[in-house]
Amino acid sequence: MALSEVSPQADGRQTRQRDRSDVRIHLRDALWLLLQAYEYADELSQDVWSFAVELPALRAERLTTSDLRWLACKGYVEHASEITKSEDLRRHFRRVGLTQFTAETCVVLTSDGLDLARDVCAESARSSVSRSRLAIGRAPGIAGRGGRPKWDGDRRQIRFDGRIVKEFKLPSPNQEAVLMAFEEEGWPARMDDPLAPTANLDPRRRLHDTIKALNRNQKENLLRFMGDGTGEGIRWEPVPEAQAALLPLSLDP
Repeated sequence: MALSEVSPQADGRQTRQRDRSDVRIHLRDALWLLLQAYEYADELSQDVWSFAVELPALRAERLTTSDLRWLACKGYVEHASEITKSEDLRRHFRRVGLTQFTAETCVVLTSDGLDLARDVCAESARSSVSRSRLAIGRAPGIAGRGGRPKWDGDRRQIRFDGRIVKEFKLPSPNQEAVLMAFEEEGWPARMDDPLAPTANLDPRRRLHDTIKALNRNQKENLLRFMGDGTGEGIRWEPVPEAQAALLPLSLDP
């Protein structure tokens, strides 16, 4: 059966909205996984393929072969077979056919896929916070072993589990504003962008840059800040262990 084509005159936004309405509920989990990988790569200034998601991980999120074919044919994802060897210092991939998948297949979002994933995940990002409040009966975002982080505005320190995560020697208005807002709200799992609008500054880009700054230069790598997938909110989570330095990869023809 031939794939349906979108008229070149069709408005891009309408097309994305139609695709969003057609995406089944179970695809949200897989798209969220791909979106998280994309954001990790972007935050660390790595090529997106350095965080390519393995097919078994997507299978665990109930992504079927038909789902993956649909995403690939629509141009929402790219995929390749990983050929990395144990002695390699970076990941290597080999391109395969558009609808050919192997046990070594890894997947990344395209720019169109990034828009789709953000649209599809936007509503679930907020609803998941409400579900977690009901599930644990306390403010979400509290880690069992570490409790809430603590922002000490007088000392200009963010602490977690009794240890200093970051200390500001110089003024950092945006980072400090985010930490102060989290402290005032009791450290929820997600919070709307607390930064006041500024003329000639894209709020999404400013929030993105602030998140990257919060994750840099931590005394102890105990907390991770990230976007919520909409560009309009920020999340946090404990880091179980320090992240290893990542090296660039190559995508072989």
